[in-house]
Amino acid sequence: MGTDNNLLKKMYSSILIVNVIGIVSGIACVMVDAMVTGRFLGEDAVAAAGLLQPVVLVINLVVTLFGGGLGTLLTRYLGKAQHDKVNQVYSTSMLISIVLTIALNAIVFFCAPVIASVLGRNTGSDEIVRMISDYLRGFSFSLLPQRINILLAGIMVVDNDKRRSMMCMGTTLVMDIIFDLANVIIFHGGMFGMAIATVLSCVAGFLVMMTHFFRKNRVLRFSPKYFNASHIKDIVLCGAPSSLTMGGQALRTACYNAVLLAIAGKSAVAAISVCFSSFSIVFAVALGIFVSTSVISSLLYGEEDRHGLETVTSISIKSTLSIFCVVTLLMLLFPKVVAALFIKTNSADALVQAARFIRLMAVQFIVMVVSFPVTGIYQGTRQFKLNYLINIMREAGFPVICVTVLGKLFGLRGVEAAIVLSGVLVLILCCIIPVIYNGTFPKKAADFLILSDDFGASPDELYEASMHDMNDVINSSEEVRNFCINRGIDKKQAVHMALFIEEMAGNTIEHGYAEGEEKNVNLRLILHGDSGVIRMRDDGKPFDPIRWLEKNSGDDPVSGLGIRVVTGLAKNVHYMAAMEMNNLIITL
Repeated sequence: MGTDNNLLKKMYSSILIVNVIGIVSGIACVMVDAMVTGRFLGEDAVAAAGLLQPVVLVINLVVTLFGGGLGTLLTRYLGKAQHDKVNQVYSTSMLISIVLTIALNAIVFFCAPVIASVLGRNTGSDEIVRMISDYLRGFSFSLLPQRINILLAGIMVVDNDKRRSMMCMGTTLVMDIIFDLANVIIFHGGMFGMAIATVLSCVAGFLVMMTHFFRKNRVLRFSPKYFNASHIKDIVLCGAPSSLTMGGQALRTACYNAVLLAIAGKSAVAAISVCFSSFSIVFAVALGIFVSTSVISSLLYGEEDRHGLETVTSISIKSTLSIFCVVTLLMLLFPKVVAALFIKTNSADALVQAARFIRLMAVQFIVMVVSFPVTGIYQGTRQFKLNYLINIMREAGFPVICVTVLGKLFGLRGVEAAIVLSGVLVLILCCIIPVIYNGTFPKKAADFLILSDDFGASPDELYEASMHDMNDVINSSEEVRNFCINRGIDKKQAVHMALFIEEMAGNTIEHGYAEGEEKNVNLRLILHGDSGVIRMRDDGKPFDPIRWLEKNSGDDPVSGLGIRVVTGLAKNVHYMAAMEMNNLIITL
């Protein structure tokens, strides 16, 4: 029958919404801080925020290394039905992140004055140095609740609780707005107060997130006894892309600050800070696309589903281009309006320059935005080196080289040209990689995939079908019988396999959905020699058809005969409700 893309589209949309909302909400707090700082605390405060941004990114780089790609790793083991490893990875990542974050909290708090003096020494302003130090001291206390919130928000969809992520991040954002305004209007706490507002908002979000762990039917179980050092390497490999991104941004921001401070002064630094703040939400959406694509592609890669990977690559790239065409147009049309949100209108030079930077950054984004879904695919398919290469060159390599060279040669206009040129170079790099590995220039989305020729099941070993009603179930059942017979399976066993599909999919369609609800059941059957794998996936309510059969078949020896025979011959039978999908994997 073949499969349609309904489930993959729904899964991608669901994970994308959760990741974008989670990342956007976290970055939105930074945006709110930037807006309130610029509107109420002045140009020096904006410059101070821009100068300390590399330090904040470096701090996040370190902790992200041990949890930034957790969702990708968890889904990889889910795709292989290895539930024990899911909780080992989850608990190991959480324990390392907590210990590391506490250590960073102490380091940042006590070293804040030294860091501030280094960052602000070329500004000639003691006030800017003091602002940086005040903010870092307060910010240090937000590290632990913020880190836990971000880490858990990214994996709640795996545990069928995307609503909790939205509630957590929504609470954090709303409380951050309230506390920020209270700081500047009532308490006049300056930059230290802005940091404490972030701390309090993160704690509020943390309390909301913790309510998830009162649920009994959750997949993720945390315990120190699950700690397993053998998983640290994979945790780091999956977290490295996000860490590299943050490290690259830190280096890029520091480079821009240094070049602009030398050729145009603190007003230009404030302008680029406004530009980066303006695009923080845009970057959050792009990062959400990267994470979502890597999570789903990791699941499909674990199942060796070539067709699914091609479909997800196409969905991801097309949706990315659609989203960012609109974003780019808005930024090109209204750059001054956007800039005015982050800085007082009486800071005329900074405002005009910020608008110019925003317009050029919009062009850069639309040129290079395809790199985010592409790196997501490379992350999920374990092409780590290619992922790292694109991340490093996009976030640091090309921008640093371009701004250093062009800024030195042509001053402020050279810096502007560097913004666009670095984006063009990223796009060229993304197109060169498939040429090198596949021998062809990418003309369609699936051409960006880098897979070995023997990846996945061959067509004569694979049967796939999408079922939406009982007629589809019956047709698929008959096709499975013929598929098995044509591959040399004993006729009696082929009949049992067909009966298994009819009973299993039929139970799901009849009992897994509400009346009138659209039904989507995907079947994937692989027969290779004497072994095989059956994978069934649906988007109905959490429903284990095998357990339902055990409770409802009674003593009738005929009831569920196909299920009993096939599961009796299976090496492993595993059911899991994750990512708002029912996943049943049977290894024969």
